[in-house]
Amino acid sequence: MSNNQNLFDTIAAETTPKGSGGISVIRISGPEAIDIASRIVKTRKQLQDCPSHSAHLGDIYDNERRIDQALVTIFRAPHTYTGEDVAEISCHGNPFLVSQIMTIVLRHARQAEAGEFTQRAFLNGRIDLTGAEAVNDLIQAQTRQSQAVALEQMEGSLQHRIEGLLHRITQIRMQMEIEIDLSDQDLADTDWSVVKDETESLLQALDELILTGQEGVILREGLKIALVGAPNVGKSSIFNAFLQTERAIVTPHPGTTRDYLEEAVAIEGYLLRLFDTAGIRETPDEIEKIGIDRSQRMIGQADRILLISEADISPDELHHLEEISQQNNVIKVINKADLLTDSQIANFREKGYVVCSATEPDGLDELKNKLLEDIRISQNDLHSGILTNARQIAAASRAFDSLGKAHIAMQDQLGAEFVAFDLKEASLALEEIIGKITSEELLNRIFSDFCVGK
Repeated sequence: MSNNQNLFDTIAAETTPKGSGGISVIRISGPEAIDIASRIVKTRKQLQDCPSHSAHLGDIYDNERRIDQALVTIFRAPHTYTGEDVAEISCHGNPFLVSQIMTIVLRHARQAEAGEFTQRAFLNGRIDLTGAEAVNDLIQAQTRQSQAVALEQMEGSLQHRIEGLLHRITQIRMQMEIEIDLSDQDLADTDWSVVKDETESLLQALDELILTGQEGVILREGLKIALVGAPNVGKSSIFNAFLQTERAIVTPHPGTTRDYLEEAVAIEGYLLRLFDTAGIRETPDEIEKIGIDRSQRMIGQADRILLISEADISPDELHHLEEISQQNNVIKVINKADLLTDSQIANFREKGYVVCSATEPDGLDELKNKLLEDIRISQNDLHSGILTNARQIAAASRAFDSLGKAHIAMQDQLGAEFVAFDLKEASLALEEIIGKITSEELLNRIFSDFCVGK
């Protein structure tokens, strides 16, 4: 929203997707919501007199012209999604009808901006900022794990975790304030060893929270996996085996893949984004060179790199892949295990390779487990609350840095004033995560990613 005055507007939007369907829902929120609904939907009872959370059948009119039969549901503040009076009109899901009804509604209300209903829920104290972000995460969720994380966050898992950390920091800050107030009277009795121990414990707790951010972002956006290797080692076959479809062209001729292919697949509730890249080699083919350059850029953006080889890979092919093989996020894979002996397979595994086969029904099981082992999230972590986006991770990292400065100030005996200042900075960063401190620019940026009607 552009300014606080807009909070006093009554807003409206269609909350169901565009297109034909059984019903469409138009939501109206604000001080005049129920009055506007009563002007548009003619019911037996006066809607202004109806209790909250009640539904009423009626007819929608444009002046004297009857447009549709609809159900209008009344919700009274503050126990509503937005914290304001809300009326929801459920009409027949005909885009022609919905357009007419919206035209009538917008004579009396303003068109809601993207995410404005949820933004009002946040501004009216119905949810914290992490809960608001989780609403959009739930709408966008593509797997059961991302769904579960969003639901936990909507219910306040991350908010409660942050508030617990803030409470602990506040306790130390209070001790510092007492130290400052009584220092000139020689009455302060701060046990600095206890304070240092608590600060170290807080640093560990914050570090653990920040580490959840990697899992959270992957759960939300998917694990980006680049399939890399020399031409004709079976990258496209593995790609297709993951997808269980012939998405990539597979031939015995090297250089078939001229650009990277991207597809997404859910495995054990986790979203994997697979990128089948062009085979890395020296080539005179200009088109293939462009594909290899694009693949190199994709490799740099990947969360995991599957460096795929065959048992008889040549030294020349290894040379082109040597730089990639040194990266920390590489999983070395030997393909075509169905052509290897048991002793060969055991030897490759001893060298740290994952051995797989794209042609056998369970040939990718070992590779799937390797990919998921670092991102599987326990039920305990799920309920405890995790960071799920770059904004939250950045704020938690700032809190960690400020808390670290406070700890150094204690060790260097710089005085309670320096410690208190850094502790306050840590608190401010954490408060930003849950929305106790926000800027209009930040809110506009967050809610602009929402759809209109949510």
